[in-house]
Amino acid sequence: MRRFITVLSSILFVFILTACTEQTTTFSTTTSEIISSVTSSSSSTTTTTTTTIDVSQTIVSAFASNNTLAFSNIGVNINDWNTGSKSTLTITIDDSVQYQPFGGTGAALTYSSAYLINNSVDRDEIIEYIFGDDGMNVSLIRLCVGASDYVTPSIGHYSYNDTVGNVADPELTQFSIEKDQVIIDVLKDALEVNPDIVFMAAPWSAPAWMKTSNSLYQGSLKSIYFETYANYLIKFIQAYALEGIEINYLSVQNEPYYASYEYPGMTWTVSSTRQFVGVYLGPLLEAAGLDTKIMIWDHNPVDNSGNIIKFPTQVISDTASAQYVDAVGIHCYTGDDSDMYDYLDYLRTDAPNLEVFMTECTAITTYQNIESNMEWSVRRMYTEAYNRYAMGTTYWNLVMDPYGNTHLGGCTNCTGLVTVPENGSAGFELEADAYVTAHFSKYVEMGAKRIHTQVNNTTLLVTTFIDDTGKITVVVFNDGAERNVTFQWRGQYFVAKLPKSSLTSLVWQIPN
Repeated sequence: MRRFITVLSSILFVFILTACTEQTTTFSTTTSEIISSVTSSSSSTTTTTTTTIDVSQTIVSAFASNNTLAFSNIGVNINDWNTGSKSTLTITIDDSVQYQPFGGTGAALTYSSAYLINNSVDRDEIIEYIFGDDGMNVSLIRLCVGASDYVTPSIGHYSYNDTVGNVADPELTQFSIEKDQVIIDVLKDALEVNPDIVFMAAPWSAPAWMKTSNSLYQGSLKSIYFETYANYLIKFIQAYALEGIEINYLSVQNEPYYASYEYPGMTWTVSSTRQFVGVYLGPLLEAAGLDTKIMIWDHNPVDNSGNIIKFPTQVISDTASAQYVDAVGIHCYTGDDSDMYDYLDYLRTDAPNLEVFMTECTAITTYQNIESNMEWSVRRMYTEAYNRYAMGTTYWNLVMDPYGNTHLGGCTNCTGLVTVPENGSAGFELEADAYVTAHFSKYVEMGAKRIHTQVNNTTLLVTTFIDDTGKITVVVFNDGAERNVTFQWRGQYFVAKLPKSSLTSLVWQIPN
């Protein structure tokens, strides 16, 4: 079942959400503070001293989503701790042991997503809902550097320095982000709603004249243009900064082992990535005074034979490039859950200082069961990834039309987190992955630390965070029937009834 939200019902929904979240604590920080926190703590585990406290005035708020619930207050509102019989299902939370910070959840604002938002008669309501506190509170956005497959046919595929006849322009005299204006317009309004959005950016292709294919499609970057291309990426960061949009992470390449024949892309080897990052991009970013972090890989965990792709550690085995690499991006499109877990474990063991983000995944229009889609995402891209030190998640299109039509090449039936009518008429609806995204972005603050959590049943998938104000958020997926679950914390406990096949965020504040 999918839920369609008209302007009227979305206003009602926002009112309900506002009423349900009165007990949560507001956390205020700046993007630079968030990024600084992430930098200093991404690989560390800290242990602190905690004490048993009086919880008699501590209220637990719980919000659940499944096929029939949407961030619904499930009536827990517990202010009566340590009463009633404990259930056999137990989740034990230990906030004295803290791990990596939360880096946010969201999706890619592709050209198509921005076009659909701008074209909707409910444009402002959609932006407010996606980025506002009373809606999804999306905190992490991925951007395409130039065009991906998700552009409109009318705009076509483009780079920021296309030339007539693909004539070389090594001084980048024709550089312009003008074709991104529809994206920039949405981003500016999004930042008005949520000024603390973190931005990642990934290029699909260099300008055609820089490439071996002499095309935006296929091919690789000519080595004679490594410095020029590094300057091109820096000009992109600077141009967006002039628009008030800070690029916090820059990926070297979206999917460097794949270059399509029908939409922009180009390939990179370990060797070319080392040279580009270590000799050109890293030093030139530094010389430009930019603190944008460099991300590598941004592709799948295993090859088609199920072998782990060790591209990230092969790149950072080179000292010159290692000093500039900050993060790794992972896509979801190959392997099964165990392959993803093995990949995350490999990164934790062999590259513990790199920040890890789940940077791309998508659902498709032909498979739209909310509960099963939520479970898949929780297992692959969210909860179980965070429990293996991933910091945040971006899905593919933030917004898409109902049939996945707004693209030029590539996937023919990909969905977005939010679906809006292609013709610009009123209304919007949330897809399954929007609920999972928002159960984190809405209730877990940027920079909150994951804390130690144990569960005694494999049908409960759970991860827990604590922020600087002492707000604790437990996000748990119940893969089964409605059931009572005991939550134990600092020698106290409460029992909550979790709806069947539901994702629930439980929130409480440590008393002063």
